Amino acid sequence: MRAATIKGRVTAWSVPLANELAAFVRSIIMARLLGAEELGKTMLLALVLRLVEMASDVSFERFMAQVPDGGSARLQANLQGAAVLRGVFLALVLLALAFPLSQAFTDGPTAGSYAILALAPLIRGFVHLDYRRHERKFSYNRLAVVELGAAAAMLISTPIFATLLSDYRALLGVILAHVISLFVLSHLLSERRYALAFERVVLVRIWHFGAPLILNAGLMFLTFQADRLIVAGYFSWAELGMYGIALQLALLPAQITGRAAASLLAPKFRRAIAAHNLPAAALPSLRTYAALAGVFLLAFGLAAGPMIQTVYGADFSPSQALIWALALGAAIRIARTPISQLAVSLGRTDIPFRSNTLRALAIIPAWAAVAAGAPLFALALIAAAGEAVAALRAWSLLKPYISSTHSSSQKDVFV
Repeated sequence: MRAATIKGRVTAWSVPLANELAAFVRSIIMARLLGAEELGKTMLLALVLRLVEMASDVSFERFMAQVPDGGSARLQANLQGAAVLRGVFLALVLLALAFPLSQAFTDGPTAGSYAILALAPLIRGFVHLDYRRHERKFSYNRLAVVELGAAAAMLISTPIFATLLSDYRALLGVILAHVISLFVLSHLLSERRYALAFERVVLVRIWHFGAPLILNAGLMFLTFQADRLIVAGYFSWAELGMYGIALQLALLPAQITGRAAASLLAPKFRRAIAAHNLPAAALPSLRTYAALAGVFLLAFGLAAGPMIQTVYGADFSPSQALIWALALGAAIRIARTPISQLAVSLGRTDIPFRSNTLRALAIIPAWAAVAAGAPLFALALIAAAGEAVAALRAWSLLKPYISSTHSSSQKDVFV
């Protein structure tokens, strides 16, 4: 059983990391075959799709995994029904936005491209959720086959569509190849017959569970994605492509660090809380992640520029000011990783939300600065300042919990 548990954890970790790597490789292939300008247009398409998906993500998979009756056929049918409703709704939203978006971003994707993009959430809405049900039993084999199979289809189709179409429309083919593969594999690996149900009482349960997650997803979009919409509105397509690549590279270590923290720090903090000795666990972790942040800052600042040119091509040459600004923001996020994990371990999930709200609000001065004519690196620098303010706010709220006087009594930890 112990070996199976370890194997399951490795699989559960490998799938999201492999998906991140697949997205990274896809961007390299497209950059090489399409160039910076067309890559920038693909990023706008991807951002629009990401926005509508995040704005309606009630996390069916998480609901299935957490509720007591998550393994029942009745609940699964209702979840699949809710997924269909969501897919149809998102498709209609994209169709409604197609013309306004094509007019808002001149020389960008056409209205027809956004209309084709609407097929992606529609098809995804009919994915069979049976492969996610097995996660309740800590079985991740079906998850790996479906998710990694779809990622492989995406990678295989990327050079094909990029070569055939030679412009941003290649992304539409790649996205559809991915979701169609996801749809087909989910049905092929299912044990239960596909069924749909639309019981009002169950749909209300799903909504009550997912509504707060939608709010948090919107916050995450403002934090990690909205700046690229500003770049799309005020800078060239080539600059958007270059900014998107540099930001993706800068955030990747921070995202991996954040995921690792849940496995590495959470058990450590829980044991320390139970032993009323939180400072002994928290302070070394804070120092370790601060050191990691410093190493990342120097490494990315010095190496990212030449690496981007080597990997993506001569068309991609971000300024050193932009590289260092992005490095600073990502380094601060790495440094505050244990702070966020500590808040979750203490049951203070409001702290990451409050600090991330401050980070998201940085989009306002960033937009104002760019509208006033500030250079591209100023946008990244303001985002880094937002990360710093968020980190300081989270630290100020958590500092009493790791003081020597407070650590002797943890009775109010989960208040």
